[in-house]
Amino acid sequence: MEPQVRPLAALYNLNTDLLLNCLEGLSDEEAQRRLEAGGNSITFLAEHLTDSRHFLAARLGYTLVNPIAHYLADVRSMDDITEWPSLEEIRSAWLGASAHLQTVLERLTAAELAEPTAQRFLAEDTTRLGMVTFLAQHDSYHLGQIGFIRRQLGKSPMSYARRPRVAPAGVA
Repeated sequence: MEPQVRPLAALYNLNTDLLLNCLEGLSDEEAQRRLEAGGNSITFLAEHLTDSRHFLAARLGYTLVNPIAHYLADVRSMDDITEWPSLEEIRSAWLGASAHLQTVLERLTAAELAEPTAQRFLAEDTTRLGMVTFLAQHDSYHLGQIGFIRRQLGKSPMSYARRPRVAPAGVA
């Protein structure tokens, strides 16, 4: 793995566990609940993060079919969603996308990371490495939201416990 991407891959790896920890002990109904003041639900945010990892892998040249993409198809806001994935579906899709992304990050060369990307994010760095960096921050931002919502639902704080890793099957 290229040295400049190694700390970002470690952050994605940590965030993989943090989302799983945030979903622990929640029912599907609790995860779909919106706070009284509004905002997104945990289910919506977890779907969005899973979709974001699929997006990143595809933009890096390694597309993986997102098994929960149909839940967000043609959705502009959370209010447009008519059917929700179960937390088990989200966990499975998250783990698949996360293992895939780690393999992708391990394969990228310095030259590939330096290539410009057509995607524009709120960052000065418009290279593939800049995109990887911005979306790592995006992961963390939404995980903070999920952790906050979890506490508002009366659940224990998000745990930083780490999970054992299973070697990914490979990149599609």
